[in-house]
Amino acid sequence: MFAGRGIALPGFGVTVLVVAGAFALGVAAGWATGFVPALLRADPSPSPSPSPVASIKPTVDPVLPYLQPITRQLTQEDRDAGVTTTDVATKAAGTISVVPGIGSPTAGAGDVRWVSVAVEDGVNIDAAAFKAYVISTLNANRGWGTGHSVQFVSTDGVADYRIVLASPYTAKVLCPDPHVAKPAGSFMEASPSPTPAPSGSASPTSGAVDSPWSCAQDGVIVISSYDWTAGFSVFATDYAGSRAYILNHHMGHLLGKEDVECTGELANVMVVQEVKVPDGCKANPWPNPDAPVTFVDPNASPSPSPSGLTP
Repeated sequence: MFAGRGIALPGFGVTVLVVAGAFALGVAAGWATGFVPALLRADPSPSPSPSPVASIKPTVDPVLPYLQPITRQLTQEDRDAGVTTTDVATKAAGTISVVPGIGSPTAGAGDVRWVSVAVEDGVNIDAAAFKAYVISTLNANRGWGTGHSVQFVSTDGVADYRIVLASPYTAKVLCPDPHVAKPAGSFMEASPSPTPAPSGSASPTSGAVDSPWSCAQDGVIVISSYDWTAGFSVFATDYAGSRAYILNHHMGHLLGKEDVECTGELANVMVVQEVKVPDGCKANPWPNPDAPVTFVDPNASPSPSPSGLTP
C-alpha cells in the first residue's frame, strides 16, 4: 500500500532503535517518579521507638488541687533525684516513654524483681538520674528488700513493677485513687523469667487509656512530678524522705498492703503521710526503719583492721 504511493518505510535498524529508546525512557521515568512522593512528603518517615506511646484520653477531666508554686532553690540532692527545675507544668504531652537500660542482678542478693521506669514526654526531668535514684531507693536496706531478701533491678522490657513519673494531670488520670492496694499475694514468688525479655508493651500506655485502671492491680506506681519536686509538708525539708515515702508506700500497695492508722510514735510506712499525721505520730518513709542503713552480711568474714590487730 505504501509502495504504491511512493512512501518509503524506515529501515529495520532505525525501527529497532526507536522502540528500544522509547522503552528505556519509559523505564527511567517510572523509576524516577517513584521517588517523588517521598521527596514531596511533608512529614518525616517514622522512626522506631523504644516503647509504643499512645495518647492518654480521659473520659472526664480530673479535678486537681491548687498547686502551690515551688520557690526554693534546688540542691544537689534534688539533682540526684533527676529534678532540673521547680517550674512544674500541670499537664504534659500525654504520652509515656520507658527509660532505656537493663541492670544486672547481684549474685546472692535475693530474689530479683524487675522494675521499668518511664517518664511522660514533656516532663522536665533528668530521666536517667530519676531512674537511678528510684532503683537505689528501692534497694535501700531499710526498704522492702531489707537484708538482701529481695533486689530490685532495672529493665526496659518485661517488668514485675512499673514506675511512671507523670505530670499532675496525667497522674490523676491514670490513678484517680493510688491507695487502692493489690489483693495480697506472695511477695517472694519468683519472677516469671530470670532474664527480662525485651518487649514493646512495657509502657502502661501501650493502648489508649479511655478509663481509669487500678494501678496496683497492674503493678504500676504513677508519681506526680509536682509531688516528686515539692515533697510533702509532713516531711518539711526532708525531700529525700518524702521521695522515699512515695516509692515505699506505693510499692507496699503493689505488694498487697493496705493503708493503716498510726498506732505508735513512728508511723508505719503504710500510714498516709501526704497531708498530715496524727498528733504524737512521727513521719517515716521506710518499711524497716530500724534496719541498718547499710546491709551487713552476718556470714561475711570481718575485715582486718589497718594495723593488723583485732580491735
